[in-house]
Amino acid sequence: MMSAIPYCLNIHPGESLAEVRDVIECHTRAVKARVCPDAPYPLGLRLSAAATEELTSDRAVLDAFAAQLRQHALFVTGINGFPYGTFHQTAVKMAVYQPDWATPERLTYTARLAAVLAGLLPEGATGNISTVPLGYKRQRSEVEDQTSEGRRKREEGRGRQDRGGGMRDESDAQRMTVYVRQLAVMAEFLDDLSVREGRDIVLALEPEPDCLLETTDDVIRWFEDDLLYQGIRWLSGSGRRTHDAAEALLRRRIGLCLDTCHFAVAFEDPLTALIRFESACLRVARIQLSAALRATISEDSLRRLHDFIDPVYLHQTKIRLPRGRIAAYPDLTEATLDAARGQAGCEVRTHFHVPLFFEGDGVLASTHTDLTPAFFGRARASRIPLEVETYTFDVLPPDLRAPTVIDSLVRELEWVGARADAEK
Repeated sequence: MMSAIPYCLNIHPGESLAEVRDVIECHTRAVKARVCPDAPYPLGLRLSAAATEELTSDRAVLDAFAAQLRQHALFVTGINGFPYGTFHQTAVKMAVYQPDWATPERLTYTARLAAVLAGLLPEGATGNISTVPLGYKRQRSEVEDQTSEGRRKREEGRGRQDRGGGMRDESDAQRMTVYVRQLAVMAEFLDDLSVREGRDIVLALEPEPDCLLETTDDVIRWFEDDLLYQGIRWLSGSGRRTHDAAEALLRRRIGLCLDTCHFAVAFEDPLTALIRFESACLRVARIQLSAALRATISEDSLRRLHDFIDPVYLHQTKIRLPRGRIAAYPDLTEATLDAARGQAGCEVRTHFHVPLFFEGDGVLASTHTDLTPAFFGRARASRIPLEVETYTFDVLPPDLRAPTVIDSLVRELEWVGARADAEK
């Protein structure tokens, strides 16, 4: 059997350290008792900036937190460092991407997360921190041509300022330079920390719909044209290190978190994405197992999708049109559903994490079908940490909820375990 699979604590409300500790006592221990009672259980932490500052303000505070984990046979494999502030029970929407990687706040927060992770990991262990995919880009609805010719024309129209000699808007180019510089600084910090503490820590950018890193093509192009090209020049400046050493440092410390829901919303197969990332020598540091809501557009399905409109989270929505085009909308709203009425018979997918065990009901369906035995086999062969990440329990329509959040988590973990083991 596969080793026990963690879930991410971002399903539970909790911004302060005290709230995180209460979540572990009240919820995580109950989940462990049902899915992994006789062995240590891995945990995907979610720590806000406030909780992280508490943990790094005094070594005794971090030691006490580590002791709590040991007491309950829990250990940390990674930290969700994507949401900086409040993530539940308030309107999050686009604020989840702020501060982005152009800000000192994001750099400071992530460095503190790394220090916490280094203090929790056993010596010689590997850990990862997921983070915002640079920043948010979408400001309006649009139709995208997803054919190879369409992507080429879109890239030419957008323009780039890269080693190929193309042009990019000056303000965009300046902002990208800031992103790269900050991530190069973080890579250097993580490398020093990893060597000093004897732990292997990697930052995992998490591509997401409507962000600067969204698709497989976006990611690979950015790594090659921006991060490696500019980052290597900066890290090897003044003879600090060789070109090859700078490239190795960036590839070792800046990787990816592959969220299967995010790629499904973009109509990408996560196995294909994983293979392409590994072929490009990019480090996939974590796979978040999650599923998007999908349906064939009809009056019935649009009526049902209305139940998933909520004021808390952003639910980017895409419709696959004929001839390889994608209609993209920044959120699931009344206006989005009205626009979809003109595309009857097309498939719509929305970034609303539904429980992995949801098998569909004849009208609504799930993209969990992308989590095939071949996908789990590739993840196993590559030794990539897996994590269940369905944070939407509090905003799910009642008919999709298990009786309690613990029941829901246990069912998801059992669903994953059965399919991951079937790969063998």
